[in-house]
Amino acid sequence: MAPVSGRSAEAHQATICVVASDARERESLSQLLSHLQHEVNAFESAEALLDASDGLAIAVLVTNLELPGQNGIELLQALRTRGCQAPTIVLAGDSDVATAVGAIRAGAIDFIQKPVIDRILLRRVRDALEQVPA
Repeated sequence: MAPVSGRSAEAHQATICVVASDARERESLSQLLSHLQHEVNAFESAEALLDASDGLAIAVLVTNLELPGQNGIELLQALRTRGCQAPTIVLAGDSDVATAVGAIRAGAIDFIQKPVIDRILLRRVRDALEQVPA
């Protein structure tokens, strides 16, 4: 992923990326996260995000674990191999402790079980945005 350069701090806004295969969930997460006053880009699959990632400055990634094609952990690993170190939060419906541990070992900063409580997700994304260098 190419780093963003040559832009002023005002011109560069942190982008929150959301990956969820369900259109209603994607829209709901996008609307919720837009309250953080950052641009939100939503994708229906890991592959869709990876195809667009060269032109994105991903500040925080929120991804479902369960996705068609590559899952959320595989997406995180693919981004890491491309040099993207964006703090990542993995959301999961049915999962176990081993899956959560696998996500953290792959580099996720958080693993949240669904149904997601809005205020908790907002707090976790806000905390992740604070980790992003200015």
